Amino acid sequence: MVPQAGHGFKAIEAKGLPRKPSFKAFGTFLSAGKGTIEAVNLLRHFKPDIVIGMGAYVSLPVVGAAVLLHIPTVVHEQNAVPGLVNRVLGRVASAVAVSYPDMAEFFPRGKRVEVTGNPIRREILDAHREAAVKAFGLDEKRKTLLVFGGSRGARKINEAVVEAYDTWRHNDGLQIVHATGKINFELVKRAIEDMRRGDDSLRYDALPYIDDMSVAYAGSDLLVCRSGATTIAEISAKGLPAILIPYPYATDNHQEKNARSLKDTGAAEVILDRELSGDALREMVDSLISDEGRLRAMREASLAFGKPDADENLAALVFEIGEANLPAKV
Repeated sequence: MVPQAGHGFKAIEAKGLPRKPSFKAFGTFLSAGKGTIEAVNLLRHFKPDIVIGMGAYVSLPVVGAAVLLHIPTVVHEQNAVPGLVNRVLGRVASAVAVSYPDMAEFFPRGKRVEVTGNPIRREILDAHREAAVKAFGLDEKRKTLLVFGGSRGARKINEAVVEAYDTWRHNDGLQIVHATGKINFELVKRAIEDMRRGDDSLRYDALPYIDDMSVAYAGSDLLVCRSGATTIAEISAKGLPAILIPYPYATDNHQEKNARSLKDTGAAEVILDRELSGDALREMVDSLISDEGRLRAMREASLAFGKPDADENLAALVFEIGEANLPAKV
């Protein structure tokens, strides 16, 4: 989408890039060619000083058109391994903004690669624990474990929590806030209710969805979650310890690479999806949440890794590249 003065947004034709040769691939390349022609016409009309690509397949014709028109470009990569579009565009862009260190190897020698981080909502940083205590009815004397698997939830994570419940039921120092996803909420809720007994000490609350993750983060001592780009950016900017369970079907296995990058700093532990079970989850949660020294060290490592000013870093790079290519004033 390209903004036009007075005309909101303008759509161009674009399709996802195929990863294997096929008849469908031919149609995709035709679409990319058509989209590039449309983007050239739009950019000639709009006359931007710089074009930014955020990695989605629609970036290819727009950034490609900008390169043809000699307009400066910046592409941004959210994950620890570049997607196909950014690997292509990184060869021709004026600069590449990345979210993880040591990513220059993915791009041509001499290419400017800046670690800006991945921009997040400012609310993530501004929320305080008091708001979480009120929103979720938390007991301030207990450690809080936040479990979530993305907006749709994660069946394997949900199953592991249900399996681990029996071993946690008498833990009077723990409370769990579990976002199950709307699809699995009733199933998880029913399973936990069937297991509950009158003498359970554990505080457990299942929710289908958490509308304001900034508040949920603010009240948490330890997270169990996937390792998508936005999640990693948010929890590290906030300085939260985590047990990361990478989504196993992510393109190029990028979620595992995201998770390993955070683990290497000491900010997280990783359990692969195929190795996840109630026992594995319980063992790791128990070893971390009862060790305040370890949690403190993980928080410090997470903060050191995080880029809370990623938005400003990216904007600064964009302005620098754009201004460097403006015509000299006479």
